[in-house]
Amino acid sequence: MGIDEIIELSSYQDEWKDIYDQEKKKLEPVFAKQAVEFAHIGSTSVEGMTAKPIVDILIGLKELHIDEQTDRQLVALQYESMGEAGVPGRIHYRKRIGQKINLQITVWDSAIWRDNLLFRDYLRTHPEQANAYAQAKRNTLASGINTLLKYSDEKSGTIAELLKQAREWAKL
Repeated sequence: MGIDEIIELSSYQDEWKDIYDQEKKKLEPVFAKQAVEFAHIGSTSVEGMTAKPIVDILIGLKELHIDEQTDRQLVALQYESMGEAGVPGRIHYRKRIGQKINLQITVWDSAIWRDNLLFRDYLRTHPEQANAYAQAKRNTLASGINTLLKYSDEKSGTIAELLKQAREWAKL
């Protein structure tokens, strides 16, 4: 299966926190030797946020390498490798059987790591910006764009602007 897929949006679900916690417990033994930290990211990690109903888990490793044993364990947990999926410095796995989950694997404290946490924390503490972002996502879907790659491309400018604001906020 390719990276592109039909997407949908959902109102916030309290169960997303529990899904993250349950999946983290399954993943911790897989990454025990190399993970520094796990984090719930993406719109499902922002209370009240409209989101694709896919829980995003960021895994920070000591070094960016997935060995054969780790890959086999992830496949056994029903993940499929998507490689970098267009983002150098990140390895992407996804699960689409049962609960939908994305794994974003990167080097802990890298720019990718820091930007994802900064973006999440900014939206968590700035509800007006979170609402504007949610509306931009709804508008994109309403315009007829309903595949992942086009949807992601369409909202990339909004994300870049919000990340710029988040960086300014973080300097305070």
